[in-house]
Amino acid sequence: MQPIPVLENPAIWALTQSNIYVWMLVLTRLSGLMMTLPALSQERIPRVIRVAMVGLMTVVIAPVAPLPKDVPQGIWSLAGLMACELFVGLILGTVVTWLIGMVAVAGQLLDMQMGFAFAQMVDPATSNSSAFSGTILIQCTVLFIVVSGLHHQMIFALVDSYNILPMGQAPPIKPMEMITLFGFLLAKGIQLAMPVLLVLMFVNVLEGFAAKFMPQLQLIQLAFPLKIAAGIFVLGYLLKEFGTWLQPLLVRMPEWALQMLR
Repeated sequence: MQPIPVLENPAIWALTQSNIYVWMLVLTRLSGLMMTLPALSQERIPRVIRVAMVGLMTVVIAPVAPLPKDVPQGIWSLAGLMACELFVGLILGTVVTWLIGMVAVAGQLLDMQMGFAFAQMVDPATSNSSAFSGTILIQCTVLFIVVSGLHHQMIFALVDSYNILPMGQAPPIKPMEMITLFGFLLAKGIQLAMPVLLVLMFVNVLEGFAAKFMPQLQLIQLAFPLKIAAGIFVLGYLLKEFGTWLQPLLVRMPEWALQMLR
């Protein structure tokens, strides 16, 4: 059997090896994003489907990703590059995960004041126990993420990240910028819960005056239904305006994620 001249050319094997390296590095960065990105990393999505999604997106992204300057020369060099790529993907997805954490903080504050802290239920988005208000707000946030196409924008941001931080370079560590962004989102979460908290504080003040001037009232039996009714009423109005309030944050999330890599 005569050997095939094309397969004996060393340049063909070098090109094939480079493509495999690029494919593996793109797969690693994309895996880090998919592990932390809300709406795509949920346990409700079967693992086989998530792996298939990562593989298909890698096939699409790998041809347009720039080649690394230095091709890995060994297994340890490749492992180091894959660790850097995984960390980059985790940074991109974690910034969006903080948005879910912001809403969860607001929900916890509401549940504690309305008396729902004891009524724990399983949140399908995080597979953890969450109370009434927190679960509703988290599910609405995930819904808005899907409707607004933020998960698509984050995949586009991952493609843009190769121009900001090419393969083979370690991601920068920016603790102050991360703390600033986390503090900003935490303040937005408290802002989200503030209308309900103010109304419930007003209800508490009224209960204090009632206990002072009408001690014969059974305030223990009256307080809980009144606070729950007032809290649910204001929460329903918040949900009406929740999408408008959340939209600017959804638009800026890809920019904030890429800023962590510059």
